[in-house]
Amino acid sequence: MITRTTAGPRRALAAGAALALTVTLAACGGGRNDNGGGGGVLTVATGSTGNFVRNFNPFAPQPLQATHGMIYEPLFHLNAAKAGEIEPWLATKYSWSDGGRKLRVTVRSNATWNDKKPFTAEDVAWTFRMAKDNKALNQYALPIASASTEGKYTAVITFTKSAYTKEYFVLGKMKMLPEHIWSKIPDKERATTLNTNPVGTGPWKVKSVKGMTMDLVAREDYYVKGLPHFKVLRYRSFTGNSGVTAAVTSGQIDWGGGFIPDIKKNYLAKDKNFELVNIPLATTFFVPNAQRGPTADVNVRKAISAALDREFMNRSVYDGQAPVANPMALLLPNYESVLDPSLKDAVIETGQDKVDTYLTDSGYTKSGGMWHKDGKKLSVTVELVSGWTDYVSVAQLAKQQLKKAGIELVVKAESYAQWTNNRARGQFQMLLDNSGYTPDPRAYYAQLLDSSIPPKIGESTNVGNFGRYSNPVMDKALDEIAADKDLAKQKRWYYQIQREFIKDMPAIPLFYGQNEQEFNGNRVTGYPTEDHLYAAPSIWLDPDGGWVAARIKPAKSGK
Repeated sequence: MITRTTAGPRRALAAGAALALTVTLAACGGGRNDNGGGGGVLTVATGSTGNFVRNFNPFAPQPLQATHGMIYEPLFHLNAAKAGEIEPWLATKYSWSDGGRKLRVTVRSNATWNDKKPFTAEDVAWTFRMAKDNKALNQYALPIASASTEGKYTAVITFTKSAYTKEYFVLGKMKMLPEHIWSKIPDKERATTLNTNPVGTGPWKVKSVKGMTMDLVAREDYYVKGLPHFKVLRYRSFTGNSGVTAAVTSGQIDWGGGFIPDIKKNYLAKDKNFELVNIPLATTFFVPNAQRGPTADVNVRKAISAALDREFMNRSVYDGQAPVANPMALLLPNYESVLDPSLKDAVIETGQDKVDTYLTDSGYTKSGGMWHKDGKKLSVTVELVSGWTDYVSVAQLAKQQLKKAGIELVVKAESYAQWTNNRARGQFQMLLDNSGYTPDPRAYYAQLLDSSIPPKIGESTNVGNFGRYSNPVMDKALDEIAADKDLAKQKRWYYQIQREFIKDMPAIPLFYGQNEQEFNGNRVTGYPTEDHLYAAPSIWLDPDGGWVAARIKPAKSGK
């Protein structure tokens, strides 16, 4: 059984949730004692990402989905769908001390890399030291001071300041790398190497990457006996949502996560064994560039927000299944325990009068029905992935609504690769994106707001705060939350973040992002459901997708 100790009172992983540490190592194994790979092919849809580029570098802005969780693994599984649930992954127990500045981790004694070399605590320590010594590789902006070992299976990491609320990133997101491989790669090349034949601890190895199909093959020597349950994990990519929808609804895909319009009619009604699991885990945003361009002006951000009819978008695009977000961008009810009581009924302000007030205050004047300043029309370009048809529809509706308010919105649909590259480097005016996928409200807000995460525009990050927003009030609040284990003391800082978010609108919240995951029950079973939500059910989610992929099983019917 996994154990956890602290130097002081037990701290909940997410506000208001007691840490559920009751899962045994045997339970993690899926209940079989033979080697894994017993089934045939598990076919999953990655979405509209086009041709695969053979890049398994975990530091790349957008490596292939299989990189995280399928090949490289973190120390623990922190269930993104259920705050507080932690299970052993590469490590079996951990303890904090020195007020959150020291972490001791015990790793498994039976794990190996897929080149058959043993995984040890030195790999853990080396991974953290590498992040400490190279800011570009410190993906989660961790305040690492040192990393060492105590024997073969205990790693000790120290931090320059309390890292309690970095726990999600330290234990559940940071992937362990083999020192014997990565130490041979020059430091300057580690962020850019394609890493085409990755050596990981995960249950899968890369078999082939061709066009829009990628095959992984199950390891026979995976350290959790009985996992995975399929011999081959096959990824299929498409050029657009329509292709994904056709493949999923025809039964070609065992596990998909694409948006399907009128999903009850177009998917569920087609086969009694088709199942939908929809657990919203994120907020959909217009992400403005806070450093340059028109959206660096808070009044422009607020004017854009006020011009949007979100409920009309919800009804038109999502059949009413995407509730309008709140002005604090707080995921509810997930994070209700940290909601400022004074904001429980807060709604996003809208209306032409608000648009007019904000833009007039920033020196804009209206001419010919459009807003201008310094002789230039107020025009904002929003970038989105061309194949994400629901987002394309959202953007087109926003374009109409903004034009009516006197603001030009240029919709720029582009390839997934181009979009992720521009996002990572901050080279955009505005993005249509989403953020969340964490059980920790501090991690959620940090990804959106922490100014220590992103480098300067032109340099890459794949963690968050892509708009390069910087606000010392937000930073202080995040630091104060990180420094204290007591939720009662943390709340005042959460409240300050929410009030500051309304005041500054660093991102423009739209609605709770849908997370529709389709499972072909004729072919698979054992996936997460609302009644048994052992992980977030998303194939693309890092690293929950890897946790589920190893545990999903062939259906007995095998249709």
